[in-house]
Amino acid sequence: MSLAPLFNPKKRKPDPKPARVNLRIVISIGLIIWGLVFLYVAIVDIWIKQILAVYPLLITCFGLVIGVLLMLWEVVYRDKYYSKPERKHKKS
Repeated sequence: MSLAPLFNPKKRKPDPKPARVNLRIVISIGLIIWGLVFLYVAIVDIWIKQILAVYPLLITCFGLVIGVLLMLWEVVYRDKYYSKPERKHKKS
């Protein structure tokens, strides 16, 4: 193992290509999980146990809101992050 790449950037290996991930699937899975947890808290804690669980409800609501905002971001910026050209290292 050589220490040359640490001191001389020209001797470094090129960066690997980033993996293309469909963010809609990832965000949708997260929204489904947050929705199921919200239903659990709403049905089991509030309706069956007769406990007003404010914090779990707030946390799950914020999870759903953040998921929806991420989905909107993905829709708006999908072309931008998919069409980025490959980065090339500058040769100085």
